[in-house]
Amino acid sequence: GQLSETGRGKGAYTNLNIPLPAGSGHGAYLAAFDKVITPALLRFQPELIMIASRLDASAMDPLGRMMCTSATYRAMTIRLMSVADACCAGRLVATHEGGYSNAYVPFCGLAVIETLAGRRSDANDPYLEELMSMAGHEVLAHQQSVIDAAAALVTHIPEPR
Repeated sequence: GQLSETGRGKGAYTNLNIPLPAGSGHGAYLAAFDKVITPALLRFQPELIMIASRLDASAMDPLGRMMCTSATYRAMTIRLMSVADACCAGRLVATHEGGYSNAYVPFCGLAVIETLAGRRSDANDPYLEELMSMAGHEVLAHQQSVIDAAAALVTHIPEPR
């Protein structure tokens, strides 16, 4: 969705979109978590966090056009678990949704599952080193401007009653 799609009436600012541009990678996604998602969740204080673990932002997805890796998904899961611990007694539900790279979705999904379980398996992402060495993982100015605009909306989120 667009930045302007924040909800209406009593639901105003209960929806928050971060329309990262194509090519956004590890750095942009984690910056969005640190500057927008975490502060928004802490302000909103949900009783439960439900995530649709969309794996179509992976670097090998033919449709998503993003640059996330298994390390990105692992880091995002760690952040969500931390926020869930801080605001809703660790209540976090994750579902798998999306992802069209038969070769890479399993490694991204495994990173999420391993992180949630607090255990690492013997399976290693054979693409991780190469994907992380590609350009596009640092936060670029046009990505930062979207993150900053979304972060400015956080102060409008209604606090819990």
